[in-house]
Amino acid sequence: MIIHLDLDCFFASCERVHNSSLNGKCVAVGGRGDPFIFDKNPSRNKKLMTLNTGAFVPSLFHAEHDSRHYFKDGDKMRGIITTASYEARAYGIKTAMSVHEALRLCPHLILLPPNHLLYHTMSHELMEYLSTAVPVMEQYSIDEMFGDLRGWIDEADTYEFVRHLQNQISIEFKLPVSIGASRSKWIAKLATSSAKPYGVRVIHNHEIESFVKDIPIGEFPGVGKAFSLKMERYGIKSIGDAWRSETLIQSWGTQSRELYGRFRGEDNESVQPSRSRKGIGISRSMDHPVHDRDELFRRIHILVRHWSHTIMKLGVNPTTYSFSLGYENWGNSKKQYTLYRLFNETFLQSFTLEKFRELDIYPHSGIRYIAMSATKFIHHDPKSFNLLEIQNDTKMRSLTEALTTMRDKYGMDIVRGGGEF
Repeated sequence: MIIHLDLDCFFASCERVHNSSLNGKCVAVGGRGDPFIFDKNPSRNKKLMTLNTGAFVPSLFHAEHDSRHYFKDGDKMRGIITTASYEARAYGIKTAMSVHEALRLCPHLILLPPNHLLYHTMSHELMEYLSTAVPVMEQYSIDEMFGDLRGWIDEADTYEFVRHLQNQISIEFKLPVSIGASRSKWIAKLATSSAKPYGVRVIHNHEIESFVKDIPIGEFPGVGKAFSLKMERYGIKSIGDAWRSETLIQSWGTQSRELYGRFRGEDNESVQPSRSRKGIGISRSMDHPVHDRDELFRRIHILVRHWSHTIMKLGVNPTTYSFSLGYENWGNSKKQYTLYRLFNETFLQSFTLEKFRELDIYPHSGIRYIAMSATKFIHHDPKSFNLLEIQNDTKMRSLTEALTTMRDKYGMDIVRGGGEF
């Protein structure tokens, strides 16, 4: 069988491991769009990690926050809730809710700034432990993992095994976890959801149909909003409805056929010990719109430095770059480019600044959002790159490697570009 582990209220649970006085209390971890990254003064506490990704899990963060001021912006409270304990959820507090609304619902809420270094570290240590207990493990996100028990544990012994595993995680790490198991990764993930909080549920083959039949189609992993609406137009509102609509769903193409197999638990998707990274991006939303273009491009310089460092750390060479600006009143401006250059920070800085200047089609409007991403990675094969630029790019690549080493050792802000001041 395949098992799925979901660490309950993970960020809040990590904080409780770190501070046991938080146990049993209304606790929430909140986040902001990193109000510190654009500071003109260098920081020694800035860290960059590439162990985990996902919603509310930045690769760049500060090691320490002053909780008294983190959420304050003048007289206003900024930020959103990323994790809330079950005690806090009883007051209606939910993920992605504004900090202001959460405090209105629960005035005695203990609101904590994020400690991402702690969360990354605990997730990594848990994954290391699980790899000694289960032959094949997949890190799905910072707080979710899959494991493959096939050929290791008899199906009849699955419940006892995962219950023991749950207890061991509680003893070794003091972290609450829910675990689901089934023949399919995605049915196992649904089983975990039904077991929360702190539960275990095993769905055997003959139980799959009765288990999934009343689950809303939009709650199935991988069913996006658009596809869910499409299915609802055909009267398919539950997974049970989907089971009875095989011919229709399979007529919609390859992806729909694959999804139908998932609905039935017949997808045969394997647990992957490592998952390839599809893209690397960085973005920031501003609390206050930026009107000064010199300040805008100073911030772009800073974002590119961190973006470049992440790309170098992961050892990939992108060929497709996407850029986006979000305006205060005029919507978005975005564009994508493909080019074959040996990756280096010097090239990325000049190319990105040039493209953002072209992208800024409303120069008198304030900017609320900056985003950039890189995709479609290739190997470092000189025959693949622009021959007119390869000699200079090779030199700049060596410089970028040296900068990456220095920033790893002394911090992200040890070397900054002139455009950042």
